[in-house]
Amino acid sequence: MYGRRRLLGGAAAVVLVAAVSANAMTKLSDSARGAESSAAPFNQAWAQVPRTTAGRKAKSILVFGVEQDITGFNTFLACCNQVSGGYMGAVEAQRGAFLQNEKGVWIKDLVSQASATKTTLSYTIKSNAYWYWGGRKVPVTYKDFVYTLQKLDDPASLVSDRLGYSNVDTTNVTHHGLKQVTFRWKTTKCTQTFPCGPYAEWQSLFDALYPAAALAGQDFNKIWANCICGNDGKPVSDGPFYLSNYTQGQGSTLKANPFWYGKKPGLAEVDFKIIAATNTEVQAMRTGGVDAIAPTFGSYLLPLKGQFGIVYSQIPGYYLEHLEFREGNGSSNPLLRAPWMRQAIALGIDRQGIIGTVYGSLAGNAKPTNNMLYYSTQAEYRPDFAKWNYSQGKAIAILKKHCTGGPSAPSASNSAIWTCAGLPAQFRWSWTASNATRTTNEAIVKAELAQIGIKITDHPFAANIFFGPTGIPGGDFDIAEFAQVTTGDPGDWFEQWRCHGSANYTGYCSKKASALMTAGNAELNPAKRRADFQAADKVMSAGVPVLPLYQQPDPLIYKSGILGMKNNPGSSGPFWSIEDWKWKS
Repeated sequence: MYGRRRLLGGAAAVVLVAAVSANAMTKLSDSARGAESSAAPFNQAWAQVPRTTAGRKAKSILVFGVEQDITGFNTFLACCNQVSGGYMGAVEAQRGAFLQNEKGVWIKDLVSQASATKTTLSYTIKSNAYWYWGGRKVPVTYKDFVYTLQKLDDPASLVSDRLGYSNVDTTNVTHHGLKQVTFRWKTTKCTQTFPCGPYAEWQSLFDALYPAAALAGQDFNKIWANCICGNDGKPVSDGPFYLSNYTQGQGSTLKANPFWYGKKPGLAEVDFKIIAATNTEVQAMRTGGVDAIAPTFGSYLLPLKGQFGIVYSQIPGYYLEHLEFREGNGSSNPLLRAPWMRQAIALGIDRQGIIGTVYGSLAGNAKPTNNMLYYSTQAEYRPDFAKWNYSQGKAIAILKKHCTGGPSAPSASNSAIWTCAGLPAQFRWSWTASNATRTTNEAIVKAELAQIGIKITDHPFAANIFFGPTGIPGGDFDIAEFAQVTTGDPGDWFEQWRCHGSANYTGYCSKKASALMTAGNAELNPAKRRADFQAADKVMSAGVPVLPLYQQPDPLIYKSGILGMKNNPGSSGPFWSIEDWKWKS
């Protein structure tokens, strides 16, 4: 699921478990609206959750805090391609062929066998794989794979992208019984958007399934805004939990799925409680208001490290904090279309200084990320963007060649702004307003760029607007800071950086880089594939369509009385193994 594989990041989650029977039927409102229904109100479940750690332990309940709300649970859609949407229900209720473990390795999940060749893609579904659908036990079958492919490959579906799925032929599918399916890679009608041949990262495909029977007759673009449910409005899941309750701005509740094919969950219920401010979330962890958090990383977490009764875990995540420069329509200033302007801005930002400020003593030996396709912890990484490391002198030298009226040297007291081609060097800076780290980053960069004659104006958004269709995906920004979570595979960035990619919010286009990435996505030879992507990054680093900031660490903080939590560098976070969570007896 590409919504699962490359998610817009900016928050973490809070989980909470309430003791109720896993077989209990949950009443949903607006059931006549089918999969567009609303889940039962969150406060109904929250009222039953004990307010003490001991009380929650006694009822097999855990509270895990989230910083941002969702825009929908169908995280394949461009509107809803957020980390929080996965955390608050989709990761736990939608399982698929493979699952990425804590080492970043794809392991079989829903399937007992799977293979890919230059011509075919085959799956054998576990015999005990079932959907929970409002208390009914419905087999997972080849029809669910076919439905998922058809919906994700349908041009009418408003998905964030179709990477990999567009390689698969939707008309040439065979199956043996209900539990085996074979697809074929497309061989005709090939385009850059819909390529032919194999997709190298094939194990990431179908990492989440949609229930064909439960969604019959539903509008894919409208389902699951407020529930993960079938056409009767009742919850549906093939994962370890199903979504029973959700209220916008409050939280969601998950209940154990009695029909899940895997290990029986160690908790009866998990509720995500939304705590929008990071500092408030940290305080809730310190005082026992929540049992676990996976917050946005920052120096404000320091009080939790070493605190008695709390486990502090931190790993390098597949989580790229970065800036995107809007080159196309939507930007308030066409100067961002000029590579030299983007280069000057990049040179004017002290990325290492930002790391030191926002990480504090937690920074360790963290360095700026200098690659758009690989993370610094990967062997394939090359520091192509190092040429744009902080140098105010070089930035001013570039601006002097194209502009007038700016400072002759950097100065903390400078008030002169460059004029270039009759336009002021002034740009809006956008970020999620509730995020304390990004608020700090913006203040730092604003001061740094002012010193070299570039003016930044504040333009923060609420998270649901920032990540919504009228925000970043709609191109309403000049410079935007956010993070994206991937599997660690460079192919995950294809739709992001290629010419006219469905998730290319910048408007940047390099035909050479696009061709290299296209070749890499189809190359099954690892060495040749690596060379393609490394060459593409080198090409893109010259134009600076984005500025990588740093590989954000993934913190996971929880009560020491909780067992089974394993952090994960990918987009599923710690929730990939939620069935293993339990309180110490």
